[in-house]
Amino acid sequence: MLRAVATRVRSSMSLAATAAARGSRGARVASLGTPRAFARPLVGGARVFARDRSLPRSPSTPPRRGAFRVSRRVSRRFVAATDDGAEPKPTPVASSVYAHPELYELAFGFRDFDSEAAFLARMCRAHAGRAMRSVLELGAGPAWHSVSCVTTQGPCVAVALDNTPAMLKRASRRALERGCEESVAVVAGDMTRLDARALRQTAQTLVPTRRNRSDTADDSPSNDDSQTFAGFDVVTVLLGTAAHLTAPEDAEACLRGAADCLAPGGIVVLELEHPYDLFDGQLMDAHGDAWDREVENGGGLRVLVEWGREGDPFDVETQIVERTVSVNVVDENGKPPANGAFPPVEEVVRCRVFTAPEIALLGKLAGLTVAATFGDMDADVPLTHEDANNMVIVLRRADDDETLRP
Repeated sequence: MLRAVATRVRSSMSLAATAAARGSRGARVASLGTPRAFARPLVGGARVFARDRSLPRSPSTPPRRGAFRVSRRVSRRFVAATDDGAEPKPTPVASSVYAHPELYELAFGFRDFDSEAAFLARMCRAHAGRAMRSVLELGAGPAWHSVSCVTTQGPCVAVALDNTPAMLKRASRRALERGCEESVAVVAGDMTRLDARALRQTAQTLVPTRRNRSDTADDSPSNDDSQTFAGFDVVTVLLGTAAHLTAPEDAEACLRGAADCLAPGGIVVLELEHPYDLFDGQLMDAHGDAWDREVENGGGLRVLVEWGREGDPFDVETQIVERTVSVNVVDENGKPPANGAFPPVEEVVRCRVFTAPEIALLGKLAGLTVAATFGDMDADVPLTHEDANNMVIVLRRADDDETLRP
């Protein structure tokens, strides 16, 4: 899931968004200790405010960060079928923002998800050698990417997996609203305990018959329902979700499960916090970021998002930072809406900052190898670019590398 744009206030604002509040690496917006960003250039009139008002800020610099999923001092886990065949059940999460999907979407729904779906399709073409016809989205939240993949990159089917009851309901409703409920399955599950067989069976029920498809020339093994569904073309862990796999064994288990879910030649796409903050020492002296975003058709309401506060702890040994984050919706007078529709939320977000070599090693343990890296969900932005907001890593199964090798 994700966090997004808002303005700085001292009241309760929660969860949300690493992102928006930092400028490029060369020109930061007073952001010490906030994750580098899952945000593409923001829309909706976002503004960023530095905690230290004396620090200069370019009014033309938009918030850059996107955001991670959050948990209250616990690693966030995601649902899907269980290994013992029992009926999967949503696992409650202590983060109240996830109990309010509408608030979450107001805070973090600023990204161009259709463009990001196109990026995933491009990665599939480049590194799997075929069209993207099936997607497994881990930690899907409102299923932004699943719905966009199906509606803009079709014919395609998607399975959106999450563990929060309210988010599962919102994801199902989003698919229904976009008219793609027959192509998107919303599943409860734990992303560290994926049941690949159950997930493939779920996807199999969505795959259209070959005679109803427009791309009959595509002979991808995962797309023909005349045979058993072979696996997913693309498995994603986006919006910083993997940052909450704070234990190495959980990160390995997630990647191993993702690898098991892939079709031959398929890819895993991770979107993580850019590790620059880890190297420049700013995590050791966290100050925090904040931004605001106008609520569309909200009659003057704005969403205020805070990501990190001065004194938030960072453990240099484990590379885990615990950031205080908050989300508020206020009217033009800076007060909460009279109807109480959007209660203020404040949480502690516990996330791990990964480096590229660590992901490569964890991937190797899970049978995956790095195929490409980027600095955003944009094939034209390298990881080393000064405006790189995130660390996007594409992995594929090591045995596929052997097969594809001339």
